[in-house]
Amino acid sequence: MNKEVIASEELNWPEPSTFNRPGTYWWWMGSAVDKENITWNLETMRNAGMGGATIVPIYGVKGFENQYLQHLSPEFVQMASHAFKEAERLGMWVDMTTGTGWPFGGPMISSRNSDTTVAFNNGKLSQRFSGRNVKRAAPGGEGKAVNPYSEAAMASYLQHFDKPFSGEDIAMPRAMYHDSFEFEGNWCRELPDEFRKRRGYDLMNHLPELFGKGDAETVARIKSDYRETLSDLHLDYLTTWVAWSESKGCTTRNQAHGSPSNLLDLYAASGIPETEIFGSTPFRIPGIRRDREDIAKDIPQPLINRMASSAAHVAGRQLIAAETCTWVRNHFRAALSQVKPEIDQLFLNGINHIFFHGTCYSPKNAPWPGWLFYASLEYNPRNSIWRDAPLLNAYITRCQSILQSGRPDNDIALYWPVHDIWHNTEGMQQKLTVHQPQWLNGSTAGRTAKNLEADGFGFDFISDRQLVAGLGHPYEAVVVPVTGHMPLATLEKLLEIADTGQSVVFLDHLPADVPGYHELEKRRAKLKRLLATKELQVVKAESLKGALENSGARREPMVDLGLNYIRRRHDTGYHYFVANMGHRPVDAWIELGTACKSLVIMDPRSAESGVAPQKANRFHLQLKPGETRILRTFDRRTVQGSQWPTVTEQGEPLPVNGEWKIRFVDGGPVLPADIKVKDLRSWTEIGDRETLRFAGTARYCTSVNVPAGTDDWEIDLGEVRESARVFINGKEVAGLYSIPYSARVGRFLKTGENLLEIEVTNLSANRIRDLDIRNVNWKIFREINFVDQKYRSFDASEWSLTPSGLLGPVTLTPMKNTSESCDELGR
Repeated sequence: MNKEVIASEELNWPEPSTFNRPGTYWWWMGSAVDKENITWNLETMRNAGMGGATIVPIYGVKGFENQYLQHLSPEFVQMASHAFKEAERLGMWVDMTTGTGWPFGGPMISSRNSDTTVAFNNGKLSQRFSGRNVKRAAPGGEGKAVNPYSEAAMASYLQHFDKPFSGEDIAMPRAMYHDSFEFEGNWCRELPDEFRKRRGYDLMNHLPELFGKGDAETVARIKSDYRETLSDLHLDYLTTWVAWSESKGCTTRNQAHGSPSNLLDLYAASGIPETEIFGSTPFRIPGIRRDREDIAKDIPQPLINRMASSAAHVAGRQLIAAETCTWVRNHFRAALSQVKPEIDQLFLNGINHIFFHGTCYSPKNAPWPGWLFYASLEYNPRNSIWRDAPLLNAYITRCQSILQSGRPDNDIALYWPVHDIWHNTEGMQQKLTVHQPQWLNGSTAGRTAKNLEADGFGFDFISDRQLVAGLGHPYEAVVVPVTGHMPLATLEKLLEIADTGQSVVFLDHLPADVPGYHELEKRRAKLKRLLATKELQVVKAESLKGALENSGARREPMVDLGLNYIRRRHDTGYHYFVANMGHRPVDAWIELGTACKSLVIMDPRSAESGVAPQKANRFHLQLKPGETRILRTFDRRTVQGSQWPTVTEQGEPLPVNGEWKIRFVDGGPVLPADIKVKDLRSWTEIGDRETLRFAGTARYCTSVNVPAGTDDWEIDLGEVRESARVFINGKEVAGLYSIPYSARVGRFLKTGENLLEIEVTNLSANRIRDLDIRNVNWKIFREINFVDQKYRSFDASEWSLTPSGLLGPVTLTPMKNTSESCDELGR
């Protein structure tokens, strides 16, 4: 074979690895676990296409107190070790939080090592325990939170894990896990000495300014230095944990957000940086329900998510994780169709290691709905959505098999001026959370990031420390947003970068000042001299696009059509993940920002792939709202294989309007009676009384007469509540769990009569509603017990019935294949 030609078998999806599959949070309630049920839980996850889980021991279940295991007891360690070994046997992984609940802490934490706040009254400095205890602690894990700014406190804390996990027969997790920063303290005993070493002067001589008294500019500078010191100390605390974990053979997952630190440095310090999404996004995709009574006030923050992926890209980390779909909807009201676009948005922002939030350990024989965590998607085998969860899991696996491969390919390093956040007269520590996102969204860096994204440029945020370490060199350009306070070391590195010919672009004006208090005038004078040594590129925001194109940064024109993308490099070309997150379908010839000789289109939902119709560097792409594609390009070689079809409607849709026979096939509490109906409606309207509380699956069966004379057919299920599997003439042909609920099925249809069967699975909302109406005591959990997305006591008894089943209308639309052959296009 000609070496310039790639055989079609080389264009398949990668064979999935363990880490390609999604993971989940796995809460151990009261650590009341046993080996048999650990194995059953893991096997159930694996059979659904999951790759792993994260053990988080938490408070227990009422009535099971005699089964609680004390944290770090020999019995607990044996159960954890069994889980790690079983995961390895099953081709999975298990991670574990280094503690219970969150944040780190417990009974071993002394007052000296505890989370500490500082006060200044009557000229005297005092410090005390912040009051932050371990939240949602498991038995044996109750106690004070550790001091997150003390390397010594962390080292002392970790010593308590050494002996329990030291036995030769004890297995260890793949990764140790550190949850998002939920400490309350702002001080540690070491801070005055560390401040003096790092900032060059004595903070104790400036306590009035630290606590807000004095000239505003001086106050802001003292506080900035204090905040930078907190950031440094928290980074030292974290790297102590990372080094300890690695000494045990474990990598680490850290959620940096929430801390008052330079998040980019914190994310980069761990083996697997991890972000999170909390709440639901108001997508423009038509048909995604976002009912006010089902949503929390929070909205996911893509730019903050990108902080984690940026740190990973800059530091060379392969996996970037996300705690996914916390409170995407209220309990039992979350559908797979609402989950998938949230995951797509994470993929677009560089995340490639999804962890659902999550799956509570529950014994196999626990009465429905089993053991539950209060802030969970309830991604578990007792929830009806689990039946079609393997479809979503397979989609995630295919996407992550691409997004974990190769290397990132963003052209722009976007400087994050964290000192502008720290230079503030208000408060003490400044927590950078996902819940109050204005620290990024409302900043000059955030606005510049949004403009870069809208203009089609790939970018990563980069920190001062990362720039100074030389990690900005791989990028075509470094963009500096409007910056009030830039460290001299950062400016010196930018000048060095510019001297090499790499583009450095300052927006609107050069940095105005230096941060901090020490030797201020001396440093200001040096800033002025440095800025005078070289003519630097300063552009207005409206001219940035042109300046970047001149620098060699590649712009992706597909964004002009409303498409979103992320691009990665592979050995012989590029991979694109492309999503239509808008409200209009796209049917157009697309130009790529990278040159390619040939291109393959891959659908991660159906797993189908084909050679793209292509003219030079343009190819034809059709994407409905909610759809995604992987594009695999090749720089110099030609692809051989079946062509990806371009189709257009050939006539009016054919309504499927015969009699439907409905049979309930799986679910509970009992299967309702069969139904026959001509007009599709919610089964709660047309079935017996059992349908009012049923959660599960019904099979809809009818026949459809298909005429000859068309290239293909597209089935559209209309409204589906909530997921569906389509069978034609006895063969499963499509799994439809998200918008659009349509698929090309022509190759499965024959001229004349065809048997059409559609298995539809609803939510568990009506079943949980029934339990609350009947006052069944299923909320049997300690501590917070069970709350809704607004943190009120959960009560479904007043819910309206949730529509369920196939609502339609179901149609078959004749489609014409309008693709030209690749040979014809290339002439």
